Amino acid sequence: MTIQFVTVVRFALGSAVLLSMTACNGKPLPLQIEKYCVSDTGLSKYWLTLNTSERRGAIRYQYMGQDARYVVKSMQIEGHKVNGRADFVSSSTGETRGNPIVFNYDDATGTLIDGAASAACQNSQASGKG
Repeated sequence: MTIQFVTVVRFALGSAVLLSMTACNGKPLPLQIEKYCVSDTGLSKYWLTLNTSERRGAIRYQYMGQDARYVVKSMQIEGHKVNGRADFVSSSTGETRGNPIVFNYDDATGTLIDGAASAACQNSQASGKG
């Protein structure tokens, strides 16, 4: 074997080990995500229930007296980020339709983005009553 070949093999093996250690240290995306999120303004509240293994879920959304439920129709996962679209299903406050929610959830930072709104998320401790 030539010295160049041995150097290339060592570099490749070292890179593979480094990548595997980095991957092992990263926290995997949970199979079930349940979060309570509040927008920066405090006006929008979200309850996320995302099943990442089956790529389905639901979002409950409250805004200025409205309380609507959405079903996740599409979901993409990349690393610790979940992107998707949720469509209006029902409302407990009388709404008969609602704009789809196009969302981005980052599990590493606990942040939900809905259009221009950003919301900080925590574990699903708030019941959403009231």
